[in-house]
Amino acid sequence: MSRDSHPDCRAARNASHPVNAILNYAYAVLQSQVQIKAVAEGYDPILGIMHYDRDGSPAFVFDLMEPERPKVDRAVLAFLRAEALHPADFTIREDGVVRLNPELARTVARMAGYAIDN
Repeated sequence: MSRDSHPDCRAARNASHPVNAILNYAYAVLQSQVQIKAVAEGYDPILGIMHYDRDGSPAFVFDLMEPERPKVDRAVLAFLRAEALHPADFTIREDGVVRLNPELARTVARMAGYAIDN
């Protein structure tokens, strides 16, 4: 992956498939948790090593997220194998972007948080 094609860029957040919407939400939970920890420990979230600062994006947070992504991926895959999703779990905007409904979003947030902590 090139340094300027990070999956957390704005275009990547606009998932057109429910599975990608779930992954995006889980990665957003990961980003939040990593950023909170980095700032609490005194690190500047903007100054990245592998990722570069793009419009004030937290490049260092993206660097720290990379080793944790497989945990999130495994948790999402396990969730998808165990749970039957329903069309009501999602909202599809007029532009085709898929969003999670609040209940599924809470479930994904809990699942991602647990995966990150273990």
